[in-house]
Amino acid sequence: MLEPAIPADEAQRLDELCRLQVLDSAPEDRFDRITRTAARVFDVPIALVTLVDAERQWFKSRHGLQVDQTPRRVSFCGHAVLQEGIFVVPDAHADPRFADNPLVTGPPHVRFYAGVPLHGMAGHRVGTLCLIDRVARTFDDGDRAALSDLAGWAELELNVLGIEQTTALAHDREERLQAVFDHAGDGIATLSADGRIAAVNPAFAQMFGADASQVVGHPVLELVAPSSRDEVQRFMDGLEARPRGAGGSVRREVLALRGDGTEFASEIVVSRMRGRGQGFTAIVRDVSERKKVEKMKNEFISTVSHELRTPLTSVRGSLGLVLGGAVGEVPARARALLDIAANNCDRLVRLVNDMLDVEKIESGTVRFETSVQPLLPLVRQAVAATEAFAQGLGVRYSLRPGGADAKALVDPDRMTQVLVNLLSNAAKFSPSGEEVAVGLGPGSQPGTVRVVVADRGPGIPADFRGRMFSRFLQADSSDARSKPGTGLGLAISKAIVERLGGRIGFADREGGGTEFFVDLPSAGAHVRTPHAEATVLVCEEDPDVARLVCTLLERGGLPSDIARSAEDARHLLAAHRYRAMTLDLGLPGGEGLSLLRWVRAQPAMAQLPVVVLAAREAPTGLGAAAFGAVDWLAKPIDERRLLATVRGALQGPHGARPQVLHVEDDDDLVQVVHSLLEDNADTQPAATLAQARGLLAERTFDLILLDMQLPDGQGADLLATLPTRNAATPVVIFSGDEVSAEVAARVHDALVKSRTTSGQLVALLHRLMGARGGPAERQP
Repeated sequence: MLEPAIPADEAQRLDELCRLQVLDSAPEDRFDRITRTAARVFDVPIALVTLVDAERQWFKSRHGLQVDQTPRRVSFCGHAVLQEGIFVVPDAHADPRFADNPLVTGPPHVRFYAGVPLHGMAGHRVGTLCLIDRVARTFDDGDRAALSDLAGWAELELNVLGIEQTTALAHDREERLQAVFDHAGDGIATLSADGRIAAVNPAFAQMFGADASQVVGHPVLELVAPSSRDEVQRFMDGLEARPRGAGGSVRREVLALRGDGTEFASEIVVSRMRGRGQGFTAIVRDVSERKKVEKMKNEFISTVSHELRTPLTSVRGSLGLVLGGAVGEVPARARALLDIAANNCDRLVRLVNDMLDVEKIESGTVRFETSVQPLLPLVRQAVAATEAFAQGLGVRYSLRPGGADAKALVDPDRMTQVLVNLLSNAAKFSPSGEEVAVGLGPGSQPGTVRVVVADRGPGIPADFRGRMFSRFLQADSSDARSKPGTGLGLAISKAIVERLGGRIGFADREGGGTEFFVDLPSAGAHVRTPHAEATVLVCEEDPDVARLVCTLLERGGLPSDIARSAEDARHLLAAHRYRAMTLDLGLPGGEGLSLLRWVRAQPAMAQLPVVVLAAREAPTGLGAAAFGAVDWLAKPIDERRLLATVRGALQGPHGARPQVLHVEDDDDLVQVVHSLLEDNADTQPAATLAQARGLLAERTFDLILLDMQLPDGQGADLLATLPTRNAATPVVIFSGDEVSAEVAARVHDALVKSRTTSGQLVALLHRLMGARGGPAERQP
């Protein structure tokens, strides 16, 4: 007897079979009608609808058979699900694969078999519609066509839930959503179309110090401080003005008002309800403690600035005077001790200064005085400032020729600080007698200029590269004490360069060592720094039209940036990952078409949706696609069509929704996350590493949500084996425990379940799904 083989897609096939929720369910007449019809049409004693799981074939419907299952290893249907098309055994007695099969030699005495595979929604073969006879018989083309038609009927029923199942699932989903509503840490309220409170969860009532009965039916503005009411009313009016079914949400920080009249800082997210219902959903978070912490941090920085810097300056100055002979000649033994004190005082001053710098730059509180500067003088100034330091290490600097005309819009002091950091690092990690090469040239993108500092050091270990610009870190911790510094220089440099609209990075140097580079927009480009939340780039020369388009998009919940020239657009596109772009083809000098061709030539932007905005209709016979765009809109601009086109483009090809792989073995949590994301994305669960690997190999995902503790291993094991099609997919760890710094450095974020609210999780996932540049192109 030949046992059926295991198909290559077994894990996915079984997963889909489970999702059908039909296994071991009660008999249903909708399936029994099919087997009765098949038995009559083909005049056979037995007709079955079978489902093949890991160990058995189970009969959802059985006509002419008493048992409800048989082992998979002896099943004919196990062979039928291995291939597409009808599997026929005209005479089992004459077929060596089945002649000694116990189902042939014993009950039900199978002599003839014909089975058609039944598929789930994802296309995997999960079972069959089969015919069995106790005598040998032929099966012609007409018979095959008729059985295929009946199998199509069975497949349709298999993928449609019955009324009782649908009701039970809806009830279960309602209970789960109610549980999320009742136990969410954030306050949640539903509002009517006129802004009155319809329902609140316990957290909302507790936050505002009132019973639900005291707020339900009242205008939500009564719970907003007077100073914030106009703002809340404006964005609610904006949401209400959107087209029916458009949805959308607005996030703001406002002052809220408790029942006792006290005000508190809150973060609110108001969303318009989709579908037939009218009204809003409001999620409120009390951020008073966060504001206090921010205030404390700012006060601490101020304290450090005044209370530490002042005495350190006095100590350093006094030591300098003593060492300089101000109080007479210093004995040799005392000088050695004073040198130690002076060196460590300088080290402490650098640490305090670096801590203050990185905090202030990242928080945006440092004022940058930018102006167009030739970069070569700044490079020479930085070399002069660090030359003595390099000579003390036996290292020399070599300035490469070229780049004399390179200019950029920079803060000269801050840019010099970046260059000094890079030069001193290169000198520290280069062997004595080596040379550090410094040069200027064109950047990696048009309209940018690059500064390069290349050393001959030991290189950067592979496991450290992802943390290169983190705080308080050095690549070789075993040698950290011999390399003076705070470990903050690169973090500060990165913060400064990004504030200047540039990019900092590194690469291995040919012949050994590391090459650090800084790419900055050249002074010839209209330099602007992109907004972190911008989704759409509006490329439009006319400032009034540009502002109008931005206003229309932002009213539709699509924040945007403006580029008024092709060079400006190239800079912004290089600095920020937009999900769509509108383009005025009438830019001066035909730059509109040139920019569009440039965008399509960039691998990272080849799929960027572009909507053409032009003064006239598209040329006769040519559509937007002929120009590499998704739509062509003639001015004056139709607001509804603009929003519909951009939103459709953001959904990707064929309106595809973002796809999220949730690797988690807790079924309840899987359902909760699915409920949180279902309005905006499709979630695909995987309970084991094996299931996850199978899905990642056959499908492209926009985001991976990963638990660390799984039945067949550690979630971190998956990170090293991501296939090429998902190598760039953002990964978020969502686990019960903290992860190590090494693991955290390999993913986009690491969250602890007990410390992460639903709002935080959803906000992060939505941001990362957008960061990939929209849904990836699906691969079969």
